[in-house]
Amino acid sequence: MVEYARRCTTEEVMAAAISKELKDGEVGFTGLATGTRTATLIVGIPLVAMGLAQQTHAPNFMIMCAGWLLNPKLDEIPTIESEFDCRLLSWTCEARICDDENIVYMARRGDIDVGFCSAAQIDKYGNTNSVSIGEYRKPKVRLVGAIFQTEHMSIFNREIVMIDQERRNFVERVDFISGVGYLDGPGARERVGLKRGGPCKVVTNMAILGFDPITKRMRVESVHPGFTIEDVRKNTGFELLAPDPVPQTSPPTAEEVRLIREKIDPRGVLIPRGD
Repeated sequence: MVEYARRCTTEEVMAAAISKELKDGEVGFTGLATGTRTATLIVGIPLVAMGLAQQTHAPNFMIMCAGWLLNPKLDEIPTIESEFDCRLLSWTCEARICDDENIVYMARRGDIDVGFCSAAQIDKYGNTNSVSIGEYRKPKVRLVGAIFQTEHMSIFNREIVMIDQERRNFVERVDFISGVGYLDGPGARERVGLKRGGPCKVVTNMAILGFDPITKRMRVESVHPGFTIEDVRKNTGFELLAPDPVPQTSPPTAEEVRLIREKIDPRGVLIPRGD
């Protein structure tokens, strides 16, 4: 087990840190994605985190995947790289929801405690963009669209944004708001009628970021092993708030790594494996 802990990957660090944010009896939601890295961020790491919570401190946590699978058997997932793979239809789970309206009703009632999403851009107030880069009517790049991100960021009880730490992703102001963070600061969500929810954490390949409760500005909570606060700032396009000193993200224990590799993701489908 000592060897397991020594060989943990950044993705395992991220998943273990997220798992500690999840509480027993909660409902967590993540979708499906297409593309290797995007799928790892949006699907793989969140599913491992939720599975790890179930295996440790939150046995009654419920996983909702893609809105129609309840508590899927994670070690049997056929793929995370294509949401159009027909094998997903036979993925073993405890229950299936076939009516999209039920998902919307659950979200509006506040039944979904925590969601996971990603984006091409995020700004210092946690607003996200997955619609277009550049001016909307004449964009430099047209992206996949808002999909369900709008609902994630407005009516889920809290949201964890999964995104790699790069300057092109962390911008002073997003080019288009497809997911509402804290808009331009304190009280802004309430002024537009959003009474709950919003981003609580931003989890990257370098750090765990949160939001200052007073200013609603993004702030560093911890930096992953192998990285420094200078690495994080160099890969951020705006000024990040940070404590002094900056804590290190706690790596997963040997037992947590064993659970991930032997019980949750034994085939290495959800996240990359260590050496």
